[in-house]
Amino acid sequence: MRSTPGSKLMALLAKEWDMIGPPGIMDISDVVIALPLAPSETIATIKDLYTIGLIDTNTLKTAIFLTPEGYATVEHERSFEQEDT
Repeated sequence: MRSTPGSKLMALLAKEWDMIGPPGIMDISDVVIALPLAPSETIATIKDLYTIGLIDTNTLKTAIFLTPEGYATVEHERSFEQEDT
């Protein structure tokens, strides 16, 4: 998978989805801690991915999760990555 902030965030959420089932919801504070990015970059990435519909938030805006489209994007990246090897 590409090493962009967005792909890192989506890969983290997809891992959560795979481990506990859809939608793989995570608190934003946990995401900030888990990613090797500046907190401001993580928040900006969350906003960008939310805007294009790849992630969504709970009603309190304290947690995020992949939308089905976001998970499909990660799956596509995974299959593309496997073809390259």
